[in-house]
Amino acid sequence: MSAYPIAIYGSGLFQDGYPTPLVPYTEQASQLNAGITTVILWSIHIHPGGDFYLNDTLFVSGGEIKYATDGKSGVNPDFPTLVQALMTGGGSVRDLIVSVGAWGTTSDFTAWLDAREQVKTNLSALVSAFGVAGVDFDFESEDGYTDSERSMIVTLTLDVGSLGLYATYCPYTAPSFWTDCLVDVYARNGQQQVVRWMNLQCYAGGTGNSPIDWAQAVQSAGATGVSDPDAFIVPGFAVLGADGFGPGQMQQTFAGFAGTGVTGGFLWNSSSIWSTEASGGGQPTPADYAQAIGNGLGATARSRETVGT
Repeated sequence: MSAYPIAIYGSGLFQDGYPTPLVPYTEQASQLNAGITTVILWSIHIHPGGDFYLNDTLFVSGGEIKYATDGKSGVNPDFPTLVQALMTGGGSVRDLIVSVGAWGTTSDFTAWLDAREQVKTNLSALVSAFGVAGVDFDFESEDGYTDSERSMIVTLTLDVGSLGLYATYCPYTAPSFWTDCLVDVYARNGQQQVVRWMNLQCYAGGTGNSPIDWAQAVQSAGATGVSDPDAFIVPGFAVLGADGFGPGQMQQTFAGFAGTGVTGGFLWNSSSIWSTEASGGGQPTPADYAQAIGNGLGATARSRETVGT
């Protein structure tokens, strides 16, 4: 079973700083395996024709992973070894998923819609090469979350499901838009929900978001296939170096969710942790943040929920 996560957005994971990152890549993999359950590779951008870029670096084209030794025309050639260490290191990491989008990149999704078969081919390459288990939708509308955008997100979510992958949504606003997507996916997928949880942004534009309010929106939406709306909402916060806060305040924040039904959380983002770790004498690490989330939620009377199979 796969648990509702203690997740992290892996910003440019194993690529940023190539070939001399602030924290060695092997050490990054080891540190993530000391408390993080889900690593979200952020951010995949989809270009016209369906090519995948890891931020600004070509990653997958024509169903083939593109490697390079200069870090520009392809990704770090050690990527397979590093992902293997991440996924088979005997630690806490259970899932690697990829996140599409970010603020100001709605074109990733329109390019995806225009090249759906090629995107499926490229996603399948990531599954084969790295065991990618799902796709996170970091769609941040610039047009007000329209009906046509809802149709697009539903179609693309179903494409993800057709590959045997799961989806997560990463909203910061417009709860009715996202719950309508859940309803439509469930109805069009034979009453099987492809989306396993929502990574609710509670920082930047999402500052002040309440996971309780979002859970109530899911509960009130109708037939979504979500059996536990409280646990379905996974709140996330920015870390030190990303205009966020450290493990102490992280623990206090998640202690505020204890007993509400929230059973997981996420961190944004890894590159900021590596930066502050390198300048702070090796502290804090991803494990410190993961422990803070777990300790904060530890006051809840409910165990962390499980999802999927």
